[in-house]
Amino acid sequence: MKISIIILNYNVKYFTEASLLSVLKAVQDDEVEVIVADNNSTDGSKAYFEGKYPEVKFLWFDKNHGFGKAYNKAVAQAKGEYLLFLNPDTLVSDDIIQVFKNFAGTHTDFGIVGGKMIDGTGNFLPESKRGVPTPIVAFSKLTKLYKLLNFNPFNAYYASHFDENETGKVPVLTGALMFMKKSVFEAVGGFDEQFFMYGEDIDLSYRILQAGYQNYYLPVAKIIHFKGESSRKDAGYYRNFLETTFQFYRKHFRSFPPLEFMMKQFFKLWLQLRLQKSEIVAKKVDYQQFYFIGKAENYSDLIFQFQTLQKINTPEEIKHKPALLIFDTDSLRFSEIINYMETYKNQGIYFRFYLPENNMLLGSDYRDALGQTELV
Repeated sequence: MKISIIILNYNVKYFTEASLLSVLKAVQDDEVEVIVADNNSTDGSKAYFEGKYPEVKFLWFDKNHGFGKAYNKAVAQAKGEYLLFLNPDTLVSDDIIQVFKNFAGTHTDFGIVGGKMIDGTGNFLPESKRGVPTPIVAFSKLTKLYKLLNFNPFNAYYASHFDENETGKVPVLTGALMFMKKSVFEAVGGFDEQFFMYGEDIDLSYRILQAGYQNYYLPVAKIIHFKGESSRKDAGYYRNFLETTFQFYRKHFRSFPPLEFMMKQFFKLWLQLRLQKSEIVAKKVDYQQFYFIGKAENYSDLIFQFQTLQKINTPEEIKHKPALLIFDTDSLRFSEIINYMETYKNQGIYFRFYLPENNMLLGSDYRDALGQTELV
């Protein structure tokens, strides 16, 4: 079973490298090819990756094609029978390829398979499984009305009809993690390139359903998904979200201009009120202690930066909180790290990932905070 893993990079070379390192740890045989497609980054990505990772195929585009078109161009050069799309701000569990292989071997009706995403704090990301964003569903999501009216259609955006740890059928999966047959992808025409950045994954999911396939949420397929620039909740994000929703609605359903006009007028008022609130995108935590789980030699590399760093064997040994816990990705499997994060989330423990291959620390301390990379 040949699988092509495709990561799309745009001005996030450190995130992309971290994601790439986690993917390479998960690759167990030569039946997997890894492709990094670059949308004409201006952060020096091409020079940074030059000469690195000879086992990876790099595609350097001469312009920013957007999400869907860039992936379509990468798929055209992919040799795999199956495709695995990944965002650059993700770290994958080391068993994820085998998990998807096993699923594909026992299910013949699947279109897209997604997985369980957690953020940098260890908390479940509900966008791992979603419903079709009709205007009322999108309205409920934007206004957070779904938290008050926990029934269909108001709670349909996050496909809350089954638990985060249950395998289930879902209408929509996120482009941050998509596994599918290349033949199915090509049969439905790939990503619709009219969606430049948002909505292309929703559209693809829906078209695959229309083609007679079933999309699945598979919680044992786990990744860590950091918030990137595209997740910043500013005015541009909300406007793009709303416009993409109506773009999808106009394409697949009978358009009703009066409803669209009323919702847009409401949205303008709501957006003004929303942006008057200051949202937390970053906070400085006053750590009481720093801890490290990993190899002694890698611990020695970090002790100069964190002079009170203590080497421990498990998070149970943490006594002083709030604490920063650094995982050595050279000695811990990502599946172990994810399990630790889920077990010790929301307990005053904050997480970092040390990648000794490039002397990088990666992590975030709050759900709405952007992921941070730091070279040490």
